[in-house]
Parts: sequence; C-alpha cells; structure tokens
Amino acid sequence: FDGKLGMNPTHLEQYNHQNIDPYAAHLPPPGCSHFSYGGGSGSYHHVILFPLAKLAFCGIPKVGITQWIQFLRFTFGAKDYQASPYSKPDQRLLRFDLMREEVQKEILNDPEWKFAVFMRDPAERLLSTYLDKVRVNSGNGGMEAIHFRNVYNFTESPTFEEFVETIAKNKTHCPVRGGSKRENLHGADWCTDPHWRPQTMACGISEFLPRINYVGSLNHIESQTRTILQGELWERYGKYFHWNTKKDGKNKEPECASSPPQLRVGDSLYGFQQHPLDSGENIGKTRQSQVAKSKSIGAHHHATGSQSKVDEYYTPRLRRLVKETYRRDYQLWELIRDEKDVVSGSDLALKISGECRDAASQLAKA
Repeated sequence: FDGKLGMNPTHLEQYNHQNIDPYAAHLPPPGCSHFSYGGGSGSYHHVILFPLAKLAFCGIPKVGITQWIQFLRFTFGAKDYQASPYSKPDQRLLRFDLMREEVQKEILNDPEWKFAVFMRDPAERLLSTYLDKVRVNSGNGGMEAIHFRNVYNFTESPTFEEFVETIAKNKTHCPVRGGSKRENLHGADWCTDPHWRPQTMACGISEFLPRINYVGSLNHIESQTRTILQGELWERYGKYFHWNTKKDGKNKEPECASSPPQLRVGDSLYGFQQHPLDSGENIGKTRQSQVAKSKSIGAHHHATGSQSKVDEYYTPRLRRLVKETYRRDYQLWELIRDEKDVVSGSDLALKISGECRDAASQLAKA
C-alpha cells in the first residue's frame, strides 16, 4: 500500500470538540462514529476498498455487507474467509473510515475510484432486521434486541407491529461531546442503529449521491455484481469465489476459525453473488427449495427468509407506516428496483432533485 493507507480513528476531530448536535443542525454524523453507538456510524463506516480495481464498495447493514467483507478477505488470501468477518483485524486495513483524512479526500476526489452501493426494499429490510436482530427466538437477537427492550421499556421481545410503531413515532437526538448513551438512539434517523437506519442516511447517499457510480438493487444482485466487479477483479477473484454449505444452506463454522472450502466432484462454482443464497434473506421458499436440490456451494448469510414472510407480517397499516418513515428510501428504491443494470448516482440525482437538474442545465449552457 506504499505507506499511504494509514489509520486515523480520530479524523474529523472538529466534531468532537464542539457542542454540536448533528441531528439538530441537519448534519450527518462524522464517519468515525463519534456520536452514535459502536456499530452505528457516519456515512462511510461500511466502505471497503478494493485497490486492484479502484473500487470503493459501501455496504448497508441488512443489504449484504457481510458477504462483501468476506469477498474482500478472499481477495487477499484469508484462508478463513468463510468465517464471520467482523472480528477479523485484516479487514480493517481496507476500511475507508479508518484511513487518514488526506487519503480519504484523495480517494473521494479521484474519478478513477468508483463507488458502489446496493439498496433493498425498505419493508423487506426492516422485517429482516426484526427477525435477525430484534426478535429473540432460538438464539436470535443480540445487542440490538437488548437495546430495544431496555430503551423502550419492553419486558420481552416486541412484536413486529410494536417494533414498527416504535420506530415510526420516535425521533433521534445524537449524543454530543463524545457521549454515547443508547437511550438517545430512537426512531429511524442519523444516529439510530444502522440496521434500521434509513439506507439514504448511509454511504454518502444523502450528501454525495452524484459521486456514487453504481447504485444497484438487491433484486438484480447477480448481474449487477458482475458489472461492478467487471475486469480484473472479477476474472481473478469474483468467478472463483466459493464456500461450503451445510445441508440447510448455512455455514456454521465458528467466528474465530473456518477451514477453506473443500471442493468435491459434482460441485458447481457460481462465483461471487451468482447463487440465489448469496443475496442472503432475499430468497423465498421456492428458491430455497431449488437451492436445496442442487449440488452447489452456498453462502454464509442470516437466514431469516424475510421476503417470503412479508405478507405474513405486514398489514396495510404497517406498510403505510414504513413507507412514511422511510419515504426517502422509497424515493430512490422506486427508481432502481426494476432496473436490470446498475444506475449512476448522478442520473438518480437529476431525477429526484430540482437543484441538481438546474445545475446540470447551467453546466450544459456554459
């Protein structure tokens, strides 16, 4: 890395020494997560870098970020890349938010670096969050579930209706002056838990949408991933990415150790994100059945089956609440969900912003 990619967990220090509430000031919190709790974060907390292709991929929680970090570790030869990646120190080497501020600016201002992000149906993503992170059921629900019960005075795991209603009616005030009290993290806004924070409040979408070169939809993850990884990154790594699967489609290796996958006669190599299981929860019962019948190498994912449960959990009223709470997410989602190809952020900005259209018109006249 020629010495440039140095870590600096205290960049954007100006936020830490002033009594500024980013929420009240209509500002996004900084990328180092000084204001929100732990995995909560600023816009670029989940940006990982692939220097070979000058690709900066920003993963939104509950939209497949786990698989992308596993793929990153695969590209630099980690033998345990199948394991849960979050505790692995090597993945921190290519975390955008941990680099020095001058390196961040250099990457942001270099047009050769391409930024990419995937989005997901907001209703499906919220249900996936509830099933995987909030509902306590046979081992499900960890830190987020405890947080939700403690903050909102639930004596037990909330129902999905209670979860949606609580998020819809509460608003956030970001902790200031280095505070990190979780009781402040209510609703669905800048400083809430990233698993149910609006997607448009991640990855610089709200601040720098035109800078994002590829905006993809989880509905078309297979073909759009190939587009994003086009060239050497796909040819050297993407097409060879694989892992072993247990009978139920889950990788059950422990977090601290995971053996390299063992290929057997009859196994098929699909490549990164080219198999139905790769899109995580975004598979229904029909696709799961098809996968179970094939001799394929599947994915490490959170198996909530949320897509197949949407009709079971959502009433018309809850759908309306989610559409109102995540209206900005839906504004973008409705523009990309049926697009088979990735869409550029600049094209999306022109469609949703009068200011962007006016600026583009002025540039065209100049």
